[in-house]
Amino acid sequence: MRDRTGPCRVLLFLGGLILAQPGTLPAQNVLWEKESLYHYIRVVEEDGVRRLQFRRSGIDYDESAIDLENPTRLHLHYYRLMLAALVHCPEPTRVLFVGLGGGTLPIVLRKYYPTCQIDSIELDPDVVEVARRFFGFREDDRMRVYIGDGRVHIRRFVRQGRSYDLVFLDAFRGGYIPYHLTTKEFMELVRQLVGQEGSVAANLRPGFQSYHYQRRTMAAVFRNQWSYGQQGNICVVANSNPKPSTKQQLLETARRLQKEKGLSVDLAALVAEGASQNDYQTEGPILTDDYAPTELLRTIPKE
Repeated sequence: MRDRTGPCRVLLFLGGLILAQPGTLPAQNVLWEKESLYHYIRVVEEDGVRRLQFRRSGIDYDESAIDLENPTRLHLHYYRLMLAALVHCPEPTRVLFVGLGGGTLPIVLRKYYPTCQIDSIELDPDVVEVARRFFGFREDDRMRVYIGDGRVHIRRFVRQGRSYDLVFLDAFRGGYIPYHLTTKEFMELVRQLVGQEGSVAANLRPGFQSYHYQRRTMAAVFRNQWSYGQQGNICVVANSNPKPSTKQQLLETARRLQKEKGLSVDLAALVAEGASQNDYQTEGPILTDDYAPTELLRTIPKE
């Protein structure tokens, strides 16, 4: 493990999953790196932007990024997409994140919803330590982290009778989602947490056959789906509300939130450009605990 930590000025960090191909980026200053039980973790900095990376098969995947001079600037596009979930749940009181990374969205939501209870589940304790040490993540009575497997904790939460208004699924291991967090059985656990009124927002990667399987699996569990984004990452918001909002209603909610919260993201533009419901192959198999070749499907291009 190498440690070259300098003074940390971070107040807010931003996370994501962006592929950093070797040789495509200028030289980066490596602040810290370590091979943990689950990841090869790197913290790098360049031109005032600090990034958390996971290395897999010789490729570094950006998991979080922050502009040290302007922490509210969202460098990774998919986090802007994930905030579209707010138009489906404009006043959340309890939110759960599966996958912490640097802790971006929990901190962003705390800014806009200071009284909201925000829980996160992170598999790797070293990732939690990096979030605290390099990205300014801080826990308190309304900002908690549970270390361990996401599915194990969610099953426990269901047994405890917990409920959440929003669940964000953002658990990647260097370019792919662990299979047991993609199956119908897992989605059914999530549905129990959010009930009919709550929503789940999933960070997915289009361009491969796995995307169609993931969308069909969510559709088998949740009554309604909306997708935001067209390239790179796509945020899929799903719920079981018997009376889902129309696109016009979503636009009105987005404009209201923009005005009331002063959001740094143009939610109305996201809804106007996105909110697609049929951008996947609806016919075909789904992912189950007995059939979930997600890592293999991740290598097959989408037709």
